[in-house]
Amino acid sequence: MSLFRVLYEILSQNGWEFDFDNKNGIIKLEISGINTDFHAFLFVDEEQESLLCNTHIDQKIPPSKRLEVCDYMSRVNYELVNGNFEMDMDNGEIRYRTFLDLADARPSQDQVLNIVWNGVLGFDTYYPGLMKLVYGDYSAEEAAAFCSDEA
Repeated sequence: MSLFRVLYEILSQNGWEFDFDNKNGIIKLEISGINTDFHAFLFVDEEQESLLCNTHIDQKIPPSKRLEVCDYMSRVNYELVNGNFEMDMDNGEIRYRTFLDLADARPSQDQVLNIVWNGVLGFDTYYPGLMKLVYGDYSAEEAAAFCSDEA
């Protein structure tokens, strides 16, 4: 059974609603967090036997704040155990990336659900600090500390 099919079945059995593109191996989920809503894209790479989850928000980082957000993400990423933040410097899109290497193994239900929830919870945890940096008067250091104090 293909990795995409395994993923599809696990999500279906758990009652998740999602869109999918079987040809390109992509599943899209809409998830509400505590602080904002997220779009999670699951990319299945059958050849590499891996699963990548990119969790996005609708907001784009304004050009004037992108370097400060990079500073913020570096501070946050240094402390993260599972996943990392990334930003497209050209359009301001920010995402949280989680990854699962499956090398000759079928993913368990817990692994599939964890790769999604780790992205959402990781992003949701640091979203308030990101918004304080982008729309408030917090520095990158203050915004990261704000989230660490809240955790």
